[in-house]
Amino acid sequence: MKIKMSEKLNNPFLVNGYHSPVYFCDRKTETEKIISALSNDRNISLISPRRLGKTGLIHNAFLSAEQAR
Repeated sequence: MKIKMSEKLNNPFLVNGYHSPVYFCDRKTETEKIISALSNDRNISLISPRRLGKTGLIHNAFLSAEQAR
């Protein structure tokens, strides 16, 4: 389920999926490192226990890289 950037969610504490940068926080350094690695044709691996935001981090990195273009 994708939410438009202009839409407000009833609960800002998301537990399922990536909705927008508005609801994504505290991962700026990681996002910048991923964008840098991908723009320099380097491979990366994200390893952590499940449900800690790996997929959301990737979505945020791709959206941020796209917006930076």
